[in-house]
Amino acid sequence: MQPIYDRTRGRQSPRFVINVDERLMILEQDIRCVVAQSIAGTDVYLVDVTVRPGNEIEVEVDKPAGVSFDDCAKINRAIEASFDREVEDYEITVASPGLGQPLKAAQQYQKLLEKEVEVLLKSGEKLTATLINASAESIDISYSKKELVEKQKRKRPVTVEKNIAFADIKWVRAVVKV
Repeated sequence: MQPIYDRTRGRQSPRFVINVDERLMILEQDIRCVVAQSIAGTDVYLVDVTVRPGNEIEVEVDKPAGVSFDDCAKINRAIEASFDREVEDYEITVASPGLGQPLKAAQQYQKLLEKEVEVLLKSGEKLTATLINASAESIDISYSKKELVEKQKRKRPVTVEKNIAFADIKWVRAVVKV
């Protein structure tokens, strides 16, 4: 690199040229707004939106009976109609959340009521249990645990029901049985 003469300083000083990508970064909130308009009046719900550098957009949607290809295509078309591909230059994926992925939306918990889930607590404890109830603040689960019962020498299986606050949970995911 050669020094360039700087007239304002009256001496030679090095200058660096930074190549800035001129593409506009699409905001996550803009995608959420377009998706919300697209799914209004349907039973489809938004699970998550991720916008990575380079405008790689990933939209996860679901519905109680399972999201269809047509649902995803409709959302994809709505996003493409709302953004100019020549200006923003983006890549988009609209899909359902993967099996075994952590739950992110409240509706996902409702979909899994009375089903088996895996819960990882922030304390590091991992539980496999049946999801009994889910509210805005916590979940109720039921699981079997071997405990020493009074007047017994061996541990016996005991059903434990537990309420766990979301603040104490690292993640919850559906148990996939093969």
